Amino acid sequence: MIERMAETSPRLMARVAGTLYLITILTGIFSAGYVSGRLVVSGDAAATAANILGHKGLFQLGFTVYLIEMACQIALTALFYDLLKPAGRSVSLVAAFLGLTGGIIKTLSRLFFIAPLFILGGAHYLSVFSAE
Repeated sequence: MIERMAETSPRLMARVAGTLYLITILTGIFSAGYVSGRLVVSGDAAATAANILGHKGLFQLGFTVYLIEMACQIALTALFYDLLKPAGRSVSLVAAFLGLTGGIIKTLSRLFFIAPLFILGGAHYLSVFSAE
């Protein structure tokens, strides 16, 4: 796979990187703007919980799109590492490390996005909490 990447022209890799950037931007707008904008009611946790339960499919779609965004960001980091190697291997490696670290932190924070479905799911161990 690494040999294939070395054979690929920088122009093609840059086009793929641009496409991945576009996908990352569009998925971020959809998840953060559209899904969160439709489901989150500012200052009213009960209404937000009702929206999440009422539009469970949309909420799950938003989480799936977040994961697609993170996969694109990780692939983009790998492409940038390879594209920037001629400028300096150590600088490219540091940039890749920072990009992957940011992607990991962002992916872990996205786990908190899906947490309300587990909390609002009505499992027996959650019976100690009231709806209020």
